[in-house]
Amino acid sequence: MQRLTSSVQITLRLFVVARWVMLALIALGWTLQAVRPTLFRQIVSWFPPPPEPIGTSIVVVIMAVANLVVSRRVLSRGRATMTIAGSHLLLDAAAMTALLALSGGVSNAFTTMYFVPMTLAIQLSPGWAWAIGGACLLGFASLFVLGPAPVGPPGHEEHFLGHIRGMWVAFGISAAFVIYFVHRIALSLARQRAELERLRMTAQQDRQLAGLGTLAAGAAHELGSPLATIGVLVADLQVMEPRERDDAMRTIRHELARCKHILQQMSSPELRVGSLAAAAEPWLLAELGDELRSLGSEVTVETSAAGATATTTQPQEVVLQIIRAVGTNAVDACRAKPGSTGVRVAIDATADHALLRVHDDGVGMPPEAVAAAFDPFFSTKPEGKGMGLGLFLARAHLRKLGGTIELESQHGRGTTTTVRFPLREALREGATDGRGG
Repeated sequence: MQRLTSSVQITLRLFVVARWVMLALIALGWTLQAVRPTLFRQIVSWFPPPPEPIGTSIVVVIMAVANLVVSRRVLSRGRATMTIAGSHLLLDAAAMTALLALSGGVSNAFTTMYFVPMTLAIQLSPGWAWAIGGACLLGFASLFVLGPAPVGPPGHEEHFLGHIRGMWVAFGISAAFVIYFVHRIALSLARQRAELERLRMTAQQDRQLAGLGTLAAGAAHELGSPLATIGVLVADLQVMEPRERDDAMRTIRHELARCKHILQQMSSPELRVGSLAAAAEPWLLAELGDELRSLGSEVTVETSAAGATATTTQPQEVVLQIIRAVGTNAVDACRAKPGSTGVRVAIDATADHALLRVHDDGVGMPPEAVAAAFDPFFSTKPEGKGMGLGLFLARAHLRKLGGTIELESQHGRGTTTTVRFPLREALREGATDGRGG
């Protein structure tokens, strides 16, 4: 209902503007008649007889007053209705009939201007379009009575009168065709707009569903590593020595706590959004090395002097998730290649940016795999070993932090991943609208 009211409001405003344009043209003619009468007579010699001044002035004043009333009492207060808009056009048809009757009557060539309110009425409804069309046809017919009798060339009066009557019949037929076909076109456009709106809503719902799926898949991706660790440890508990068993239990408890935290993020997405939006406490960039070393003995971390002392206020949890995804891929690539020397990580920092290079001499990737590496659900790992979301989520998070991630790889020779992000750059506006990528 609100949308319909807004549409009628816009339509009525268009009608008011159209009436002001017509009044401005009339005022321009009057001004030209007063300022340049000779030029005015030359111009009007091409048109019907000049209008009767007093009657025309009364009609113009009535139309101007009606426009002011509609603008101040209806449009400014948002009270436009279909009835008011239709009545507005009926008044225009009546005013046009009066103006034509005062300037030559039925022989005035400007009787075709009746098509203007008829065409505008199509924007309202079929009922109003036919009503305005009928009013204009009756107005045209009334000109035979209200205006001066048409006078044709001497000896051809009857023929001229028949021609004028034929014009009225032709006007009625043309009006019916115009209203019908233009209305059909308007209905077709309205259906197309409705279909486009439906498709837009469907696409929006699909994007929302994809976002929810990505959130769930991201959580599942993060859960895979700790659950796999727990599974391996639980399977070996029976053959472990007491000291090894104690270490395994501590690791299991740690991984369970990690799983619980991930599930909390999934069930309450605003938790992650809050962590992205809030101002984090400074923490040492070198702590990333501890996270990478925990991925396996294959990882060697080298931290520059600047990297060892640099601190960052970026959300630690998010940065650790990015590094885990990159580091896990590197470790898996090395384990898949016999004779690999492992993963080398370099942590460095400039005045305002952190720079991490993760290099492995694992199996590497062909060019087509490198091109698709950041696509969601793309993975070079065997079936069931990966969901293909690690790099996708890493790049999504880095974008929110104002950072970048680059990948260079050669099949059979290894991969180098470069992660760069600002140490203290504020999040860009709108960065927290997502739900973890």
